[in-house]
Amino acid sequence: MKVGYLCADVDVQVLGQEGCSVHVREFTNGLVEAGHDAFILCAWAGKGDGSRLRAPLHELGPRGVDAEVWASLERDDAILNHHLERDLRSVLWNTWLRDQGDEIVARERPDFLYERYSLFGWGGTELARRHEIPLILEVNAPLCDEQDGYEKFALTETARRMQARILGQADALVVVSGWLGEWAEAQGVDPARIHVIPNGVSSRFLDEEISGDAVRAELGLQETSVVGFVGSFHWWHDVGGLLEAFSALADRDPALRLLLVGSGEKRKRLESRVAELGLGPRVVFTGKVPHDRVPEYVAAMDVAVVPYGPLKEFFFSPVKLFEYMAAGRPTVAASLGQIPEIVEHGKTGWLYPPGDAARLAEGIETFLRDPDLAARAAAAARDVVRTRHTWKRIADRVAELGRELGMPQASDR
Repeated sequence: MKVGYLCADVDVQVLGQEGCSVHVREFTNGLVEAGHDAFILCAWAGKGDGSRLRAPLHELGPRGVDAEVWASLERDDAILNHHLERDLRSVLWNTWLRDQGDEIVARERPDFLYERYSLFGWGGTELARRHEIPLILEVNAPLCDEQDGYEKFALTETARRMQARILGQADALVVVSGWLGEWAEAQGVDPARIHVIPNGVSSRFLDEEISGDAVRAELGLQETSVVGFVGSFHWWHDVGGLLEAFSALADRDPALRLLLVGSGEKRKRLESRVAELGLGPRVVFTGKVPHDRVPEYVAAMDVAVVPYGPLKEFFFSPVKLFEYMAAGRPTVAASLGQIPEIVEHGKTGWLYPPGDAARLAEGIETFLRDPDLAARAAAAARDVVRTRHTWKRIADRVAELGRELGMPQASDR
């Protein structure tokens, strides 16, 4: 099948290193890997390395007079003083999608459009109706709620009014977690149009022989046991709890090290906490690393951790969980939201109560002290991911849904 992938989010650079950027690339690569044809229409390509991107990428934006008007608008004090520049770009980008995207869709003739849900994202619906093809909307977060209070999210009432229309007019919704499925239903979406498909992982984690030796050598971790985390250090990641758990274990094992891969808003606070705990060089912060190298960093870990506190609204489908499992790393994860549906305690990983640093430490120590159990759990987890959670398999599920939506209904015959 041929799929037109739309990313109207002006904050997502397709060639970037953020999780959302990786998600776009890996899913569209999965479509191509599964034998489908795909192309991408986006608001921001970015300047990263596109060598691994397997679908043609089209960055749309203002042209001619539109470009002149927009260049003036985004510098206007009336816009800047009210933090309207991002929201206005989001709204206007959909007009560029409707016009420029129309030319591309007419030429490519996809079987369906697949759009990553974004604030003010009405353009996908317009394109789908104009070309009489189905639209599948992928929902990764309740965006109006998630961004509530953000300084540059100014047109909140308009966004909420448009949200109902955007969700309601898609032919089907793919949500990455059951929580989001319930949320979409609460927004008035027919449950029959909601399909829960968790995130996945690139087959690269499974098919390539990846060693962590080079990373260990670079970071001086050759003769140590390594506990690790990969992430963005956002407020919802309980890296502070991981530090507390590691501190307790470090008192008993001088050779233990903690590898924290990534960066984010909490990093400085975490570095201060490391100093307070007296852990010093036993905790290694790498900063951001290119996503292509993440498999090496994961391979350098003896135990990988998915840490969360007791969040009330856990709508995530953590990609890091699937990456750890695919890489064959024994994984300790908070038992929250979708995670216990993926991880079977003691069989494919180890679950602990969210926010409980003592139980987290217990899980890590269990795997470190019992290498046979760790190896069995890691192998079983890898099999689960291989059979259910690769982007290729997810792409096939989405393509089948698109095929069903495109089939003539009885009333059309």
